[in-house]
Parts: sequence; C-alpha cells; structure tokens
Amino acid sequence: MIPFRLKLIRRRALVVAMLWAAAAGTARPAPDGGAISQLQDALPERSLPGLDALLRKALVHAPEVIMREWALAEAGAGALAARAPMLPRLEAWVNAGATYEQRREGAYEINGQTVLADDRDRVLAAVLFNVGFYQPVFHWGALAKNYQIGKLRQAIAARNITETRRLLALDIRRRYLDLMLAENGLQIARRDLARAGEDHRQMEQLIADGTQAAASLDGPRRDLDIIRPEVRRQEVECRMLRESLLRLAGVTAADLDALPGGLPPFAPLDAPLDALAGAGAREAAPSNGLADLRDQIEIERLNYNIQKTRLHPKFGVTLSVTQENRAPDNNVLGPKSLITSWNAFGTMNWRMFDGAETKGLRLASLNRLRALETRRVQAEKQEGGEREIEALRLQLQWERLKNTEADLGRARNGLELAGQDFAGGWASSRAVEDARVHLANMLRQASAERAAFASALAACLSSRGRDPAASGGGDF
Repeated sequence: MIPFRLKLIRRRALVVAMLWAAAAGTARPAPDGGAISQLQDALPERSLPGLDALLRKALVHAPEVIMREWALAEAGAGALAARAPMLPRLEAWVNAGATYEQRREGAYEINGQTVLADDRDRVLAAVLFNVGFYQPVFHWGALAKNYQIGKLRQAIAARNITETRRLLALDIRRRYLDLMLAENGLQIARRDLARAGEDHRQMEQLIADGTQAAASLDGPRRDLDIIRPEVRRQEVECRMLRESLLRLAGVTAADLDALPGGLPPFAPLDAPLDALAGAGAREAAPSNGLADLRDQIEIERLNYNIQKTRLHPKFGVTLSVTQENRAPDNNVLGPKSLITSWNAFGTMNWRMFDGAETKGLRLASLNRLRALETRRVQAEKQEGGEREIEALRLQLQWERLKNTEADLGRARNGLELAGQDFAGGWASSRAVEDARVHLANMLRQASAERAAFASALAACLSSRGRDPAASGGGDF
C-alpha cells in the first residue's frame, strides 16, 4: 500500500506542476508603455510624411469633425437651457396710456315725474405695471436631474468628436494606402502597356522586313487590346480613390502630395505584439461606444426618477409688485385710484391625477432602462473578446508579412544569381527576365501585405484608445 500511495502522491504532484507550468506559459503581462510606443512608431504616418500631414489637416478640417463640433455646441446650449428652470425667473409688464369712459344712465322717475339723467364721460390716464419674481424651492430633485441629463448629453457629444476623429483617422489611413497601391499598380500597368506597344512595333517591323508572317502580329495586337482597357480602368479607379479621399479629409488636391512608392519594411515587432495579445487585451479603457451606452443608461435612470415626481406637489416662492386702477367697493362709477401692491407668497402647484399618463411614462422609461442595461452587459462581454481576437489576428498577419518579406529576399537573391549565371553563360536571358518578373510580383505582394498590416495595426491600437492621431485631435 505504501508504494502505491507514494506513486499516487508523486503523480498528483506532477499534475500540479504541469498545471502551474501551463498557467505560467499562457499568462502574459499587460503591454507596457514601451511596447505601445514601439507599435505606435510602426504606424504608417511615422514613415510617410504625406500621410502625417494629411491626417493633421483632416482631423481638424474634415466635414464630419466640423459637424460633430456643431453638435457639441448644440448640446452645450441644451445643457444651458436645462439649467434655466433651477434659476430665478423675473418677468414684467407695463401698460401706459389713457382710458376714455362713456357713461349713459338714461331716464328715471322721481315722484311720478320722468327725469333725464346727466350723461358724464371721463378720461383716466395711468401707468399700470407688474414685476414678478419666482424661485423654485423644492421639486423633488427633478430640476437638478434634468440639468444632469443635459450635462451627460454634452459629454456624449464631446465623446462623439473623439470617436469621429478615431474612425476618420482609420479611414484616411486605409484610403491613403489603397490609393498608394492603386497608383503603383497603374504605373506597372502603364509600363506593361509601353512594353506591349514596343513588342507590337517590333513585330510590325519584322513583318515589313519579311522575316515574320503577317499572322504573327495577332498576338501583340491582342496583348494591346487587353492591356489598354485595363489601364483606363485603373486610371478611373485611381481618380475616384483620390477624389473620395479629398472629400473625406476636407482638403484640396494641393494638400495631397505625390504618393510614395510603398511602405518601408517594419522593424521587428514580435515582442510588443506578443505583449499586446496577452492579458492586457481586456485591461484597455472602455471604448467610446461603451462609455456612451453607460451615459445613456444614467440619462434614462434620471429620466425615470423625474417621471416618478410628476404627481408630487412643487413648491416655490413668488415676489411681485403691481400697480393697477381700483375703485372703492368695486363701484365702477366711483372714482378710481392707482394702487401699488407688494406681494410675497409661498406657492404650491400639485397635479393630483393625469389619467395614468405618469404611470405610462414611468413604465416606458423603466423598460428603456432595462433594454439599455442588457445592451451594456452584452457590449462589455463582446468588447473584451473582440479585442483579444483582434490582437491574435494581428499576430497572425505579422507572421504572414514576415513570410512574405522572406520570399521577397529570396526573389532578390534569385534575380542576382540569375544575372550572374547569365553573365557566366549558364542561364538564358529568359531566365533573367523570369526572375525579374517574379521579383516585381513579390514587391507588389509585399507592398500589399505591409499596407494591410499597417491598417490592422492602426485599428488594433485605435480600439484600445492608443491611437495618437485620434487622441491628439490633429496635434500628435
């Protein structure tokens, strides 16, 4: 029994040790400032000055940003209006002028005799006025809550500017890189068109010299017929991409400099990408969308509490001074005097029953609150998972880019070796041309992979609130 127990204890200890080792292998530290700085230095605008200048202008002058700024100004005015009911209210009116009264009493009898009454008219001149002051005293917190709603909406509008800049920076980067790749592809297509034209002219000369049959011209002519419309298509595509980028950024054609040939190779990013994909993926700050959702929940909670006070009495203080015409004992025929009254009252307004309107509004607000809470819970769960998956996909894209860069290096070496073999008489010119074509294709593929990784890196940092362009607002 003792040896069996000893084996069992040893086996359990081994299992525990394996679990600890697995936990130590999977647990990764959160990305520190150095790792984030390395990734930020790899953003495309750090190596493309034209993109950097375009981002700085667009994040200030883009139409979307300007519209969001006007929306923020509107929200600020709304918060100011929401605060107004909490403050004193002062009102006044003045009537200055004259009143002309006509008095017609007709006839009456005295001792059996009919006597005609004297008709008397009069003009009364006066200055009548009223100045009133009202201060709400106790409204069960409804006025303060309404002001808090206005401030929360102002905060949401300010956050919308940041979110608009964040998405705009991502879109401008993507469109700029797409335009760069498209124009590079157009240059290659134009070179192919020029080469096909030269082949066509050479074949025509050979046919004219009688060294080639007339049917030999069919192949070069067909190549021209295929390449020409492709070049026109790419020209139209480049023009559309450029115009859409200018409209999105809110700049002119002069602000978009000549595009570079492509992105330079990236520095090694294995360590910072590994840190980004670790435990820190869930530790990033909440997104603007989630923060907006939380503010919307707070707004609806305040609105629900406001609806609960609709049928409560509201208390205030009224002060006023009034000057008016009065006749003693309400005798309209008697003399009139100007009376000035100074009044001070405590007021109460109480809506006691509204046909269940308050109940309906309260239930509607409560249901909206429950729906928003459910959306918040789902968004919190989804956001952390999406960030982790995004970081893992970025790692995989980096591995693919490294493989492409290695293939590009092999293609360069292949072209160099083919040239040496041709010089030594061991390879034909066709082999050298094939190696050159392969290198050109690898260059195009590497440019596309670099642009795709740069866009993915920007999106990954942006979703974590680490995009310097979005946080700087044009000053980064």
